[in-house]
Amino acid sequence: MAEVDNQQKITVEIPSVRGNFAPLSTTPQQTSRLDLFRRGWVDAIALPDNLPDLAFHLAAHITIPALFSSCWVSLPMPSFLRLLVLGVLAVAGAVLCYLRDLLPEVDKVLLFRVGLVALGVLLGL
Repeated sequence: MAEVDNQQKITVEIPSVRGNFAPLSTTPQQTSRLDLFRRGWVDAIALPDNLPDLAFHLAAHITIPALFSSCWVSLPMPSFLRLLVLGVLAVAGAVLCYLRDLLPEVDKVLLFRVGLVALGVLLGL
């Protein structure tokens, strides 16, 4: 019995004269690294779509800063640690301003998140 080959056959035609055809572009238009960088930050800053994740994010943006600010006030810490934390906050503020200028499409969401963190800090004091 002869074995039946069920695989699809592919025929490739090679032109005999060079220069008669232009190669077809098989890859889609590649985006630049800057566009990929911006898209990644937009995706990271955007609020989640489903309700449980949204509630978790909103609660975390309030409770975690409230916890840190209450520890800041109530626990004795050396002054060099307080200066280190203030330095980290200054760098985070600079990054926030840079992102706000770089990505105008997430300006409102970014400011909303910063407002929630500020509310958490005030609640912790």
